[in-house]
Amino acid sequence: MAGIDKMIRQIEDDTKSVCDEILSSARAKADKIEADAKLEADKITAEGKKKSAAHVADIEVRGESSAELEERRVALYTKQRIIQEMLNKGLQVAKDLPDDEYFALILKMIEKNSQEQDGVIFFGKKDIDRLPENFTDKINSVSKGKLTLSGKAAAIDAGFILSYGGIEENCSFDAIFKSEADNLSDRAGKLLF
Repeated sequence: MAGIDKMIRQIEDDTKSVCDEILSSARAKADKIEADAKLEADKITAEGKKKSAAHVADIEVRGESSAELEERRVALYTKQRIIQEMLNKGLQVAKDLPDDEYFALILKMIEKNSQEQDGVIFFGKKDIDRLPENFTDKINSVSKGKLTLSGKAAAIDAGFILSYGGIEENCSFDAIFKSEADNLSDRAGKLLF
């Protein structure tokens, strides 16, 4: 029986040797798969970090650009608001001039805006009530044509309306400031900024 025991032991040793080789080969393959997987994971992680950094940089650039645009928009709005307030104050100053300065300005405006034909001039109620004596004579001394003072008050605050054969030219301060708004805004902007 000793021979059988020897054979069994030989088979067991051979089996153990084959099993050890298979196990060793499997461990080597598993280590290789694990190493390859780690390399692939590191590569994917690096690419993800690179893409993430690029995305973050893009977001930062867009954020800065957006912030700069908003800053310029706010600055422009503020400048426009300041200019509009300045123009409104200028209009009010013109309307509130002392009578002698106010009507001297009216005469200059008549000289500039009158036509070489007869017409009618309309003032607002406030101006009619405070017209200087002989103002019609002064009007006609600067007018290019003869102007007759209308008995009706115009629906204006300050300034006048000229009427020539049914065609009216609105020379009220509000109309002049409105028609010259862009030009006045440009001038005010150059002075202020």
